[in-house]
Amino acid sequence: MARRIEHRSTSEWPAARVYEALIDKDYLTDRLAEIGGASAALVQHVDTEDGARFQLRQGVHADSLPSVARTVVGGDLTIDRSESWRREEDGHYTGEIAAEIAGAPCSITGSMWLRDLVEPAGAAVSEFVVSGSVRVNVPFLGGKLEDLIVDQVQKLLSDEEHFTTEWLARRG
Repeated sequence: MARRIEHRSTSEWPAARVYEALIDKDYLTDRLAEIGGASAALVQHVDTEDGARFQLRQGVHADSLPSVARTVVGGDLTIDRSESWRREEDGHYTGEIAAEIAGAPCSITGSMWLRDLVEPAGAAVSEFVVSGSVRVNVPFLGGKLEDLIVDQVQKLLSDEEHFTTEWLARRG
């Protein structure tokens, strides 16, 4: 049975500015360099008529994995992640995400959206939401591994949120 991923965050930046960062090659490369782990790379980046799609490779050293995960994957993890983003209208962007762990019977899929919110004081802030699921096809251990992966994905999304805030602040 798959486990749900639900992540919601707000930013002091308007959605258009966050979106520009999320699909920017320099941003993605910088983010991977800081939090992408072993063998991190921007594998592909394609600008589309209404947005962008890209593929990332991220790594996790085996020694930082719980023993139950090491049993299944047998070494370092390589995570291949793809995202596609598109502009729906001013201040509203949607996307899809998918990830696989090389050599592991695991898949992660989901949808994302980013939109402007108007605060009572009239300031534009934005909200970012990821809704998805993790499925691990391993008898007896699947549920435990799904819980572990959901926790790690939540942590990664929080780390990426923090990185995005700092990256945008450095660029004004």
